[in-house]
Amino acid sequence: MARKCTPTYSIKFSLNILAWQKHKIEKKFKIARIVYNSCLGEALKRHKSVKAAKEYHTLLKEPKSKERDRRLSEIRLANGFSEYGLHDFVRLVQHKFKENIGSLEAQKLATRAFQTVEKLHFGKARKVHFKKFDDDISVENKSNQTGLRYIDGNILWGDKPTKKCPNPKNWLCMPIAPKANDEYARIALMDNSKYVRILKREIRGKVRYFVQLIQEGYPPTKRNRKIANDETKRVGIDIGSSTIAVYSENTVELRELAPKCNTDFPKLRRIQRSIDRSKRSTNTHNFNKDGTFKKGRLEWNNSNSYKKLRKKRKELYRRIAVQRKISHGKLANDILALGSDIRVETMRFQSLQKRTKKTTRNRNNGKINSKKRFGKSIANHAPAMLLTIIDRKLSYQGQSLKKIDTYATKASQFNHKTGKYTKKQLTERWNAFEKLLIQRDLYSAFLIGNTNETLNSVDVDLCNAKWFNFVQLHNREIARLKQSPSKTLRWFVA
Repeated sequence: MARKCTPTYSIKFSLNILAWQKHKIEKKFKIARIVYNSCLGEALKRHKSVKAAKEYHTLLKEPKSKERDRRLSEIRLANGFSEYGLHDFVRLVQHKFKENIGSLEAQKLATRAFQTVEKLHFGKARKVHFKKFDDDISVENKSNQTGLRYIDGNILWGDKPTKKCPNPKNWLCMPIAPKANDEYARIALMDNSKYVRILKREIRGKVRYFVQLIQEGYPPTKRNRKIANDETKRVGIDIGSSTIAVYSENTVELRELAPKCNTDFPKLRRIQRSIDRSKRSTNTHNFNKDGTFKKGRLEWNNSNSYKKLRKKRKELYRRIAVQRKISHGKLANDILALGSDIRVETMRFQSLQKRTKKTTRNRNNGKINSKKRFGKSIANHAPAMLLTIIDRKLSYQGQSLKKIDTYATKASQFNHKTGKYTKKQLTERWNAFEKLLIQRDLYSAFLIGNTNETLNSVDVDLCNAKWFNFVQLHNREIARLKQSPSKTLRWFVA
C-alpha cells in the first residue's frame, strides 16, 4: 500500500537548555555520528561490490530498456545495495546504542547514508564524506509517537521516567516556546507534528542546538506578506547567474540576486594562504621538495592556529549563506505578490559552472583567455536556490513553477515582430526594434511571460497585445537602473 502523502512544512526553534542536557545531547550526537559513518562505510562496500560485478558492467553498455533496468536493479538488490538493505544492517549497529538512539532514528541515519552513496553510484557526485568529530549533524525521527518527539510544548527524547526507574540516564525533556509577539509560530504549533529534527550548529564559535518541527498542512500566512494567489496573473522571469528579470502586467524589473552576499574574496584568500602555511609548517614530512603532497595515506598534525583559521573561514561562509537565504526569501515573496502563474526557462546551472573546453585567444594581445565561466557568480548568488524557494512557496497554493522548453522557445534569440531567431553574444545587451532599444533580459522575461499553454513557443498575438504597456514599463525601469548604485545593474544597461 502506498504511503499517504500530505503537505508539509517546518518551523525552527532555538533550544535553550542546561549544561547537563547539553552533555546528554552531545553523547547522542556522538553516537549518531558513529552510526551514520558505519552505514556510509557499509553502503560504500556494497556500492563497490555492485560495480565489480561483470554482468553489471556488461548491462551498462547495452541500450536502455525496461529489461536492462530490471536486471540492473536485481544485481543491486542481490548485493544489498538498497535503502531497506541498509536498514537491516543498521539494526545490529543500533542495538549496541539502543539506550541513546532509537530504531527509527537509526533508520533515518541509514537512509541519509544510502542516499549519499546512491548519488555517487549514479554519477551525480564525485565522492562522499564521512562525518568528522566537529562537523554539523542532525538527528530526526520517522514519527511523533516514540523516541524523539514533540508533545505539549516539550521535546522529549529517550525513555520516560517510571516508578521502577524515576531518573533514566538517557531521558531528556526540553521545553520550547515561541516569543510573545510571534503569532506565526503560535498558529504553526496548532498543526499536527509529523516528526522532529534536532540540529547542531556552530555559530560565532559557539555550539548551539535547534529543533525543527515538521508540521502537517500549509504554513500560516504572515500578516505583512502580500500573496496574489491568482492563476490569471502571469509572471515571466529570466534568471541569470547574478540577476533576474521579472515581467508582469504592472511590473518590469531587473534585480540583482542576493546583492549583499558577495564573498569577500581578498579576505578569503588571505585566510586560505594562512591555512596552507600553517598546514605545511606542522606537516613538513607530508610534502615533497617541490611542494606537492606525498602519495599514500598520510597523518596530519593540525595546530591550534590552523583550527582557529578553519573556524573563521567556516563562519564567513555561514554568514553569507544565511544572508543569501533571507534575501532569496524576500525576493520570492515579491515575485509571488505579482501573480501565481510563474514561468521560467529550464536552466542547467551546473553546466554554467564548468570550465569551457574551447581554447580562445585575446584579439588584442594574443594571450590565451581564461576558461573560467560563471562558477563564482553562481556560488555567490545561488540562482537555483531562488527557483526552489519560489516552487516551494507555490506548492502551498497547490501550484508549481512552470518551466518552458528553452530549446524550443529560444527567448533570448526570438523577435516577435519579425518571427525570426537571431543568435547574440553575451555582450550584446540590447534588442533593436526600429527606433526602440529594448534591454535583452527584460525582453526575454516578456517573451517567457507570454508563452502558450504548452510552454514550447511564444504567443505572438499575446505579445503584440501587451507590447505598448511593456515598452512604457521598460523605459521607466531603464531610467531607474541608470541611477542605480549597483555597478552590476548599471553594466546591464550601459
